[in-house]
Amino acid sequence: MAFWESAEAKSRREAHEATHRALERGQIPYRARHRLEQQRQRDDRFFTSDLTSNEHLLTREAGYEPLGLVMGTAFYKVSFWGYFNSYRTFTGELTSLSQAQLAARELAIARLQQEAMLLGAHGVIGVRLQMGAYDWSAQTVEFTAIGTAIRIPNRDPDPHPFTSDLSGQEFWQLHQAGYYPRGLVLGICSYYVHTDWNTRNLTRGGFLGRGSSQNQEITPYTQGFQLARYLATERLTADIRQHGGEGAVGMHIDMGIEDIEYELNKTTYHDLLAHFVAMGTAIIHDPQPVAGDRQTPLLYYDLAQGKVSQLEVSKPPAR
Repeated sequence: MAFWESAEAKSRREAHEATHRALERGQIPYRARHRLEQQRQRDDRFFTSDLTSNEHLLTREAGYEPLGLVMGTAFYKVSFWGYFNSYRTFTGELTSLSQAQLAARELAIARLQQEAMLLGAHGVIGVRLQMGAYDWSAQTVEFTAIGTAIRIPNRDPDPHPFTSDLSGQEFWQLHQAGYYPRGLVLGICSYYVHTDWNTRNLTRGGFLGRGSSQNQEITPYTQGFQLARYLATERLTADIRQHGGEGAVGMHIDMGIEDIEYELNKTTYHDLLAHFVAMGTAIIHDPQPVAGDRQTPLLYYDLAQGKVSQLEVSKPPAR
């Protein structure tokens, strides 16, 4: 019996298969690509963005054109050796977990950048990275990157739009001062601290708990957290160099501690899992600096307070 499907069902199936192939190559979904290509072909000024009213007015006043809201998403399966259902018997980095989180973030940012390319953008400002975890799959993490694609008048096209977490105001000030973003940079580390007998004895507390009666540092915890910070910062520095940046601005530091509780020989113990994430925007001196001096002051509109003020314009540094 021959299989028959309607034209509508065939179109949905082909679109689904095309999306699956694109995602396997690290690209954006088929329908998203089609929508963005149509948007670029339109000749109107319609756009979407996550800019605040202040930022939108500032970008318009500065001459930058917001093109649209762009997004990249990745659901990532962490290997068995990254997540676990029990405790670890050693102290050290959970390399699989660190690598999975970094890969998921990079994949989400790469897809956001692809959407910006389809809109003909020079870059993306105000990128926000959001992380999600779900009860139905303890070994799955989800990262979503969202920002606003912009075009800069009288600037040569860029085949690789920049990504940045700079706000509209921050991007304008840097650009006027002669700097340009290269891209988002990341440093990540997840570090496991196994509590040995001495550490357990220190953390029980009190005379009845047989803990120490003196104030003293719990060295393994401090050392583990410091090592997580060191490894994340080292990777951030390497990422800045890889982007060709002279440095990074707008740094965000996210730190967290997970309590790993487990039972051994009918006794409950606690280990620590430290997470350290450093993110910022790599910048360079602009190879195409802003031409000329602005003759009129740039106004900053604070709609919430009902105030209008002026922003000082810094001249680009002499080259």
